[in-house]
Amino acid sequence: MSRAVALVLVLLFMLLARFAFDEAVTFDDALPTLTFGFLMLAAYLVGDVLAQFKIPKITGYIVAGVLLGPEVSGFVTAETVSELKLIDELALSFIALAAGGELRLSELRPRARSVMLTLLFTAVLVLPGVAAFVAVARPLLPFLKAGATSELFAVAGIMGAFALARSPSSAIAIINECRARGPFTETVLGVTVVMDLLVIMLFAIVVSFSLVLVNPAATADYAFLLVVAAELVASIVVGIAVGGIISFYIRAVKADLLVFILGIAFMIAFFSHQLGALLETFYGLSLHLEPMLISVTAGFWVQNFSQGGSTFMDRIGRSSLPIYVIFFSLTGAALEVGALRHTWLIASLLVVVRFTLIWLASYAGAALAGDPPAFRRLAGLSYVTQAGVSLGLAGIVVRRFPEWGGALATVMVAVITLNQLIGPILLEYALTAVGEARIRPGRRSS
Repeated sequence: MSRAVALVLVLLFMLLARFAFDEAVTFDDALPTLTFGFLMLAAYLVGDVLAQFKIPKITGYIVAGVLLGPEVSGFVTAETVSELKLIDELALSFIALAAGGELRLSELRPRARSVMLTLLFTAVLVLPGVAAFVAVARPLLPFLKAGATSELFAVAGIMGAFALARSPSSAIAIINECRARGPFTETVLGVTVVMDLLVIMLFAIVVSFSLVLVNPAATADYAFLLVVAAELVASIVVGIAVGGIISFYIRAVKADLLVFILGIAFMIAFFSHQLGALLETFYGLSLHLEPMLISVTAGFWVQNFSQGGSTFMDRIGRSSLPIYVIFFSLTGAALEVGALRHTWLIASLLVVVRFTLIWLASYAGAALAGDPPAFRRLAGLSYVTQAGVSLGLAGIVVRRFPEWGGALATVMVAVITLNQLIGPILLEYALTAVGEARIRPGRRSS
């Protein structure tokens, strides 16, 4: 009850500060900071209130962002969301460091067969399955020209590859919130992280050949594929170097480690984009490092190839709450929920089809790996969330297919919105049902 009362008071203060004075008081450059502060407070309280109903806190953070964002109340404007993009990327880099740190080789090796089989069946079932559904559901995609079979095949392939994308940030947040540990958790995290990295290259291949389908006079954009491959390799190399720097700091300095880790996350988020802009401006090279891949690799290196893995994860765990509030509330504010108004039917059907195929693929992979029956039934609930990379894929579609890319991206964003709202709830349920969640949402740790 006290959380609910506090939430009401915060909302009243927000309304007073933002709207009550009309133009009598202006905040000028302080407005983004003021908005950001109120958003964090409201998101934290919404998360706590929903947790009492066994709903994951990150769902509450996302819901708060949606309700206060430009698509609903407008308290957080689209301009403010854009201005806070660096903070959002800083939080993502920090969460990705944690995701890499949670991947322990000693625990992953026994689960390698399950991880690989799940990945294999997911690729074999989900991509062609979703593509086939899109082809059948063509009447629900009015932006496709009548009789344009090549465009239909291109859209089907793109949506099939897009359906493979996951959200490691959401997975690690739920796992940490539940304090989940065990073979099921390791499998889920391993599959989520690896698939989200593989889908970047797979999506590039699909887009490259889709360009040929749409424009037969064109040739497959192999240069595009090489650039994507170079970006992934360069990001891994940089991630190993960053992991080495963190390991050295833990071993030789130790002081203010949390501040140092936050600084590293900031450097990854900021300089990966700045380097891409620099190379493109002065050398004409379109090479953009992947901040998430750098961070995951760095965290993985520290955990498995240094003596500071436990210290590293301990410090990250101490500061995870505010980072999650920041990232997921801004994620909610950035979601274009308005896309659901015109695409709700096809988006809902895609969510159902994708979920069904993921469940079947996960069940088959777990069964062939010899996993317990509970693992087989619940694994499919763990791979629903989409964010981050998925939104980036939608942006690629807009740039590469100007005629209909914007309309398709709207459908993709609608699917992401639905999956991001229901996915964390399903993952929390799976972790709890399998018995690896040490703390249920709504229950405080002692």
